[in-house]
Amino acid sequence: MQENPISNSLSKTDSNEASNPIRSLMPFRYGPLCYAIVDVEIGLTDHRIHDIGALRYDGAIFHKASKEELLPFLERVEYLCGHNIIHHDAKYLFEDRQIPWRLVDTLYLSPLLFPERPYHRLVKDDKLLSDQMNNPVNDCEKARDLLLDEMARWDAWPEQKRRLFTALLRNQPEFDGFLDLMGAGLKNCDLREQIATVYRGRICQNVELEPLIEHYPCELAYALALIDTTDHRSITPGWVLHNYPSVEFIIKKLRYTPCLAGCTYCNSQLDVHRSLKSLFGYNAFRTYEGEPLQERAAQAAVEGRSLLAIFPTGGGKSLTFQLPALMAGLSVHGLTVVISPLQSLMKDQVDNLAERGITEAVTINGMLDPITRALAIEKVQDGTAALLYISPEMLRSATIERILLARNVVRFVIDEAHCFSSWGQDFRVDYLYIGHFIRKYQQKKGSKLPIPVSCFTATAKQKVIQDIRDYFKQTLDLNLELFASKATRTNLSYSVLHVDNDEEKYQRLRELIADSQCPTIVYVSRTRRTRELASRLTHDGFRALPFNGKMDSDEKITNQEAFMNDHVRIIVATSAFGMGVDKSDVGLVIHYDISDSLENYVQEAGRAGRNPHLHARCYVLYGDSDLDKHFILLNQTKLSIGEIQQVWKAVKELTRQRMRVNSSALEIARQAGWDGSGSDIETRVRTALAALEQAGYLERGNNVPHVYATGITARNLDEARRRLTASPLFDSKETEQAVRIIKSLISKKYIAKAQDSEAESRIDYLADILGMSKREVISAVERMRQEGILADSKDLSAYLLGTGDSERKSQQLLERFIQLERYLLHRIPEEGLCISCKQLNEDAIQEGIGTSKEKDIRTLLYFLTVKGYLRKQEDADHNLQLRQQTDQQSTEARFDKRAEICRFAIGWLYRQAAELTRTLMQPNATGQEHTVADNAVQFSIVELLNQFKADNRTMLFERNDLQLGEVEEALLYLSKIGALKLEGGFLVLYNAMDIRRIKDNKSRYKVDDYRLLNAFYKQKIQQVHIVGEYANLMVKDYNAALQFVQDYFQMDYRRFIAKYFRGERINEIQRNLTPKKYEQLFGSLSPRQMEIISDKESHCIVVAAGPGSGKTRVLVHKLTSLLLLEDVKHEQLLMLTFSRAAATEFKQRLMVLIGNAAHFVEIKTFHSYCFDLLGRIGNLEDAQDIVSRAARMIEQGEVEPNKIGKTVLVIDEAQDMADDEYALVTALMTRNEEMRVIAVGDDDQNIYEFRGSDSDYMFQLAQRPEARFIEMTDNFRSARHPVTFDNEFVRSIPKRMKHTPIKSMRSEEGWVSVTHHTSEIMYQPLVDELRCHRHAGTSCILTQTNEEAVILTGLLRKEGVPCKLIQSMDGFRFWNLSEIRYFLRYLDKRVTTPVIPGELWEEARHATSNTYGRSQNLELVKRCFEQFEHLNQTKYISDFKEFVFESSMEDFCDVSGSEVMVSTIHKAKGREFDDVYMLLTDNYTKNAELMRRYYVGITRAKNRLFIHTNGHCFDRLTADRHDHDDRSYTLPEEIVLQLSHRDVYLEFFKGIKREVLALQSGDSLQYHDFTFYTEKTGLPVAKLSTRMQKTLTDWFTKGYRVKSATVSFIVAWKPKDAPKEEPETAVLLADLTLTL
Repeated sequence: MQENPISNSLSKTDSNEASNPIRSLMPFRYGPLCYAIVDVEIGLTDHRIHDIGALRYDGAIFHKASKEELLPFLERVEYLCGHNIIHHDAKYLFEDRQIPWRLVDTLYLSPLLFPERPYHRLVKDDKLLSDQMNNPVNDCEKARDLLLDEMARWDAWPEQKRRLFTALLRNQPEFDGFLDLMGAGLKNCDLREQIATVYRGRICQNVELEPLIEHYPCELAYALALIDTTDHRSITPGWVLHNYPSVEFIIKKLRYTPCLAGCTYCNSQLDVHRSLKSLFGYNAFRTYEGEPLQERAAQAAVEGRSLLAIFPTGGGKSLTFQLPALMAGLSVHGLTVVISPLQSLMKDQVDNLAERGITEAVTINGMLDPITRALAIEKVQDGTAALLYISPEMLRSATIERILLARNVVRFVIDEAHCFSSWGQDFRVDYLYIGHFIRKYQQKKGSKLPIPVSCFTATAKQKVIQDIRDYFKQTLDLNLELFASKATRTNLSYSVLHVDNDEEKYQRLRELIADSQCPTIVYVSRTRRTRELASRLTHDGFRALPFNGKMDSDEKITNQEAFMNDHVRIIVATSAFGMGVDKSDVGLVIHYDISDSLENYVQEAGRAGRNPHLHARCYVLYGDSDLDKHFILLNQTKLSIGEIQQVWKAVKELTRQRMRVNSSALEIARQAGWDGSGSDIETRVRTALAALEQAGYLERGNNVPHVYATGITARNLDEARRRLTASPLFDSKETEQAVRIIKSLISKKYIAKAQDSEAESRIDYLADILGMSKREVISAVERMRQEGILADSKDLSAYLLGTGDSERKSQQLLERFIQLERYLLHRIPEEGLCISCKQLNEDAIQEGIGTSKEKDIRTLLYFLTVKGYLRKQEDADHNLQLRQQTDQQSTEARFDKRAEICRFAIGWLYRQAAELTRTLMQPNATGQEHTVADNAVQFSIVELLNQFKADNRTMLFERNDLQLGEVEEALLYLSKIGALKLEGGFLVLYNAMDIRRIKDNKSRYKVDDYRLLNAFYKQKIQQVHIVGEYANLMVKDYNAALQFVQDYFQMDYRRFIAKYFRGERINEIQRNLTPKKYEQLFGSLSPRQMEIISDKESHCIVVAAGPGSGKTRVLVHKLTSLLLLEDVKHEQLLMLTFSRAAATEFKQRLMVLIGNAAHFVEIKTFHSYCFDLLGRIGNLEDAQDIVSRAARMIEQGEVEPNKIGKTVLVIDEAQDMADDEYALVTALMTRNEEMRVIAVGDDDQNIYEFRGSDSDYMFQLAQRPEARFIEMTDNFRSARHPVTFDNEFVRSIPKRMKHTPIKSMRSEEGWVSVTHHTSEIMYQPLVDELRCHRHAGTSCILTQTNEEAVILTGLLRKEGVPCKLIQSMDGFRFWNLSEIRYFLRYLDKRVTTPVIPGELWEEARHATSNTYGRSQNLELVKRCFEQFEHLNQTKYISDFKEFVFESSMEDFCDVSGSEVMVSTIHKAKGREFDDVYMLLTDNYTKNAELMRRYYVGITRAKNRLFIHTNGHCFDRLTADRHDHDDRSYTLPEEIVLQLSHRDVYLEFFKGIKREVLALQSGDSLQYHDFTFYTEKTGLPVAKLSTRMQKTLTDWFTKGYRVKSATVSFIVAWKPKDAPKEEPETAVLLADLTLTL
């Protein structure tokens, strides 16, 4: 290959002509000239001469690589000719030596002599077209043919023109030789006069030519040559513009700078009125209320000014930039680039112009298929296009940059310019790159004058206008001239109709439509509603069609045309409709949903009455809740600072080893912890990257895949075709594709600029210009390398951290995935599988694959789907529908083959790495040693294939059967599973964006960096309030509302706000809630509670919440605030609790505040969340250490980022954290450095020390840097006396976090009495007091032990007091109840999908009720079902199992009734009662834990507290009454013993499962000799344990006997150490009633 800054390549001409000896002589009239044509081949890498070819005038041929031997060959030569000989071949041939020959360069002459499309047949751009590689003699023949044609063309020119060009080009080294050859001598002439004469009527007569002649003679010559063309699509080649950048400046001076005096050319060609008529057929410009806004802006553009035009809807914005663009295309062959965010609108504008017969407009965007894209690129390259529409993101494309550099860009037009301003209604960070791109473009072009810019927007307030102008002044030093109208539309009338509900709104809509017979647009805010409303209207007799941006393009076009052509008169649309649509007779616009800003409302309403003679009506149907919908939508679409911080953290993680990486948006999203399933995920990632780039954290390069097709070994196209046809690697279609690639590469063998030598062989460029997909190009290139048609190129990089351990880890990882993949293959049956990923992982672990992780399963499923093994569908809740696409046997064989390749690849690459390490052990220039991380192992896919084939190990398959695609698949597999970090090669298909980290790894994205985006979102919130204010004003005062709108657009924004929003209202419009909704949600909270709600900044908030202070309420409202006011999306919020009951209560309360949105908030117990992290379903075996395992996995980076990528963590009952929970919290905080933590608890209520809880962990959180500690001590629960009593008591507890006493916020006094007993038995006096004082409120008796609670329950029942025992589940879980197990078994047998169908759920409920109709536990079970239904819109079987697994009996105990509750203190925590009676026996050590337990008990009382104790803890405390009771009490006559697992002989139940399961809770039993028998059959069904037999014997000695026995629970059980396969047995737990 020849490295050549300016192309030297040649193309096929007639072979007979090339070999004709007559062509080897100069025409006779030139005499016997002595000349030679020379061509030199230079190596791309070594920059040395590889071959030389020369043709001499006498027919002699030279073809050797020696320049020394060339010199004798050239001895008698006078003229040395060649294509780019002056700046390329001569430089290598003669270096610094004196050149004795006159040099004639065909390259520089070609654009002068053949400037017209299709140019010279042998030339493309700067290249001579050729079908041969590395044949300089063939190239010499082509150069000679070109030279002869150039000479003939020169001779054909008129004498005057020859003299003119001779005068311009004399003494220029590129042209002197040719002028000598042609005998062109200088003659005295007035060059200025000659140019004016020859080009009269084709250039401005008043242009100053003298400076151009003096300073830019060559540039002027090229400009005049272009002017000579008759086809305006002819363009100056890009290489000329690069070498002579002033050509563009000169042609603009000559042809596109209107003179003040006015001349023939300017008056005809630069007259906007004439061009309007000739190009568009219009006689006059559109005026806006009499103002010639369109004409003035178009004229300014023609005059080369930069401008900002505020064009109202229907103001003819498009024509204002299209007309100057087409005029520039005709006059200076220029290109206007239109940048717009609306891809569909671009296509509409191109199509609309095409309908007018104007085909000079094209669009290039991501939605185009490869062929359409290639055609559009070709139109820009060959000069056909005068208008190019692109999106801001396309400015990142290397292809776009390249084709623009080759064109004369005369103007950049930016549509939707309000996107530059954070004060606009649609700020886009990617717009801020536009100025940077234009500046970079101008620098690369060497532009003499700045390229003008036109900005357009439909509506803009003063601050937005200023922002746009400031932006261009700062980035490009441009002053934008403002074109804006102050007039308002007089043919539109506006009305706002207030409605109370959706049904009233619809009825008003029908009435308005029925009263009108004109074309009508109904605007709604959500895409789904377009269809719903259009369908309902049609059903009601008003035919309507929907339109929204997410529709299929064919349907959009059909519906739009039906409306435009009056086939339907009603269209129900989102704001996407109407952009670029010009229908003049729309007489009615109805906003069914109010717009989210006045700008958008005015723009949308302005689509009515385009005909100024038509009076049109604009209605808003406005309800009080309409604004809330906009706030919710804004919150969902907003990119918060937390999300940008997550993306920055992801970038830091991805660039840990090196500063520059190529990553896809999806890869970054996953690394950031985002759920990668959202449809807008790519946009959100790009926006975050743009924000980071704007703030200087990173730099995004062009989206360039660094993969090249270089090193052609075939000598010509015919040879390449023969070799391709003969190859078994290519079918006929693939052969043709490969031939097209080779043809393109050969024709571009020599490149104009050294830095572009790779550009035209890069795969994305080839794909763009050939209309192929990148995958097709890469596949063809790799196989041509395999065949040797292209030289192999090491374009894959493996980044390895070292050898030894790393290799072993990679191999172990591979084997782990191979095992898991085999399992998945056999798990998916032929008919397919519907399952959750979590369940798949659980099943894999149960099958013995202990290393299985949900993350790994997702990775494998993704890979297998991409490679076509599986078809995978995933619903919104991530449940999977899986089906195998290939038969199992062949799939297994392919898996085995891939595994072999993978094992070999890891070993071979690590050997290469070891070799590289040895090579690099030498110190580098800085004296430091290299590491392998600095230097990746470079290799190619073909190289790896050949290495594998050469390996002599035994394989499971024939080596020669190995295909390139199989090696590619193996490498992709290794890359995806993380066994190797690979980049480049075919992997560019999976990585799009080039990102370079600038700031160091410790830097954090700060609030100040977020300033612009934050200002924009604040503006969006205010805009919604402002449009709501407008609606309310319209209802009350029409004129005041119109003045409001006028002030909004014309006043300084701050003055506008000060005028209309005074006092507290200034705060109201900062919130994304309406004042009414805000009051409804937060109006009743106390100042201290609001302090917590309002804190949006603190990194860590620790709240010590005293009893009754509204802890739950504050947390629920804080969750609401986070979701509605603090930019936290539901998937970024995590709340952890210690019990399922607490999680349920929070979810239920949240639903009351925010409705169904609460379903999407993750509120889980610590255990449930950790099972989730591990991809497991809750089970008893793993529950013990699940939290610590999860914490370890987070620390080791083994958990998917999207599962832990939270921006806010809320912890309930923080004082109950034990070592494991705190380890989990700290692991989450470490992995999410920007995560906010809100922990609420009461250290005084930590009563679970026996299971490791320690309030010191809550204290440690409060001591962290950036933590804020808040005390909540206002008690809204309890009356004054109980609170005073509590405060005095709590002083006895050491090491407290709170220092402020609790304060009762109630006015009632309440009551506290303490009765001190000398008797240890106090049941009877407590019950007597309860009977004496009991009233209509709720009452509860609290005890320290379950046994005491059971005895009191029996005594109350005997005394006729209705009561309910909050039962204990000592030794078993609610999950184990036979009633629950029956329900689960019923579902498991019938459910076939992860979701439980509604009918099956009801059927299972009904079956359970029928089967357990007499069970006393049935009500509990029913409440369990009801609670789950309420919390879960969709019922997943795994969710239900988890819900039940985590639930306790007391969770479903109804405490709202009139019965007296009897409970232990532990079970009453978190509950409250009007009256509390406490039984406290003095049998315990007086430590802090006991004091806290007592404190929990006494603080349950709202009004009255009655304590019965035989201890002295309360003696000195203030109470309404202190009594002393010296009486002695005995145990009650009747005692109920509630048996637990410890009380029965468990082995006894083996073998009698059926008999036990035949019984139900409440059934009577017979008791005899420590054994229970069924009442009906007399079969033994339970036996007391030795321990319980002793206990019962003790009762017998006290005079008690067994009165009766009943079944309390039937539960599932098996020993902890039992094998997994051992079935569970059924255990009977009875209530045993004893009597004296």
